[in-house]
Amino acid sequence: MLDPLEVHLLDFPNIVIKGSELQLPFQACMKMEKFGDLILRATQPQMVLFNLYDDWLKSISSYTAFSRLILLLRGLHVNNEKAKVILRPDKNTITEPHFVWPSLSDEEWIKVEVALKDLILADFGKRNSVNIASLTSSEIRDIILGQEIAAPSVQRQQMAELEKSSEAQGQVTAIQTQTTNIHGDAIQTVTTTNYEQQVFSSKSDWRVRAISATHLPLRLQHIYVSNDDVKDDATSFTYVIPKNILRAFVTAADLRTQVAAFLYGVSPPDNKQVKEVKAVVWVPQRGNNNSVELPAQLPRDDFLLGDLEPLGWIKTQALELNHLSPTDVTTQAKIMADHPELTSSSICLTVAFTPGSVSLSAHSLSPGGFEWGRKNTDTSPNPVGFNPNMSERVQLLLSDRILGMTLVPEGRVWNYGIGLTQLWTPSLSYSVTLDTPLLFWAEEHRPAAFLSFANLEAGDDSADVDNNFA
Repeated sequence: MLDPLEVHLLDFPNIVIKGSELQLPFQACMKMEKFGDLILRATQPQMVLFNLYDDWLKSISSYTAFSRLILLLRGLHVNNEKAKVILRPDKNTITEPHFVWPSLSDEEWIKVEVALKDLILADFGKRNSVNIASLTSSEIRDIILGQEIAAPSVQRQQMAELEKSSEAQGQVTAIQTQTTNIHGDAIQTVTTTNYEQQVFSSKSDWRVRAISATHLPLRLQHIYVSNDDVKDDATSFTYVIPKNILRAFVTAADLRTQVAAFLYGVSPPDNKQVKEVKAVVWVPQRGNNNSVELPAQLPRDDFLLGDLEPLGWIKTQALELNHLSPTDVTTQAKIMADHPELTSSSICLTVAFTPGSVSLSAHSLSPGGFEWGRKNTDTSPNPVGFNPNMSERVQLLLSDRILGMTLVPEGRVWNYGIGLTQLWTPSLSYSVTLDTPLLFWAEEHRPAAFLSFANLEAGDDSADVDNNFA
């Protein structure tokens, strides 16, 4: 029924078909003689438009008209014959040729609506053995709209089942369970409630997140650079980031967990106010949904980074903000305080994963933001003393005319947040090399996830293989 309707509505782009949870009996319209005669006389397919409100909206609101229509349709659906009798209070009632419903005055319509409501409720009471006088106004409304109302007998049965289950829970049953941990030690636990016996399942399943991360390259088709409210004076810098290293950074990231890397670059000889990013340096890190932990040591390489200066760092986040978050201000300030080579013009370049796209913005710290972040130890979302004006947005350009390189730790392992947490320490020493970064969910970052597969091959649960030469 919907397919031909959609075809006809191509000529009416302002009409949209929407689904509804209400069980509205529109098929009851077909029981009206006007529609029945039209169908019987039809000799070919034809589109016919009818206004089910007739001329009601001249004297009543659209809400009242909709309520009246629901009563009419529900009444025809429940008891067609009685509803037709109600619609014709006397023999002088006529139906105009261009109308669907009989032409009645407002007072007559009120009487018809009350009679139809009584007809619908009487049918419900007869089918469910319910006293209509005991129904509440909300239940009456739901019955007219077609919502499923549980009969009182069913409600009493559900209440009895709840009482039985509470009595069963009152009788405590202890269950002893023996499990083995990854070290082979046997662990015995005694549980007394159903809650303790349930198997834990995480809401953030890593398989779903790993599959979602494979769609990140598609977001690079829509990159937005936010340069609103940029401070424009003689001392401000303009930062240029190549597309190729941005693509590599986003592809190796995750939608939820924050990842970060350091930016290195140089100014062109003809313009000292421009900083071109030449390298994105991945370092060992451990991230979560709100922050990322970086090592105390900055990346060093006399050959690859000898001619470049540190420009700041780049990080991902799930939401786009107009300023740096308190966590980012604190991280930026501590990096600048620990490493004097990062000047006051160093930036934090945020990569926000907006729906179906990527949004870039760069910020530098104000003097007040540096002082506050250097001393801040509060890791809550709204620490005392934080002000959005502690960071200033700087000019950022995205270019495909210049190219950059990506450096990764030796061995290419950089993500210590999902499977290598026990190996993480801020004093972790590392050296960098020129290579593409491993993906966030790469096998090398979560070796424990593959131990179960290795055990399956050696155990009794291994796959049956036919030996054709036996």
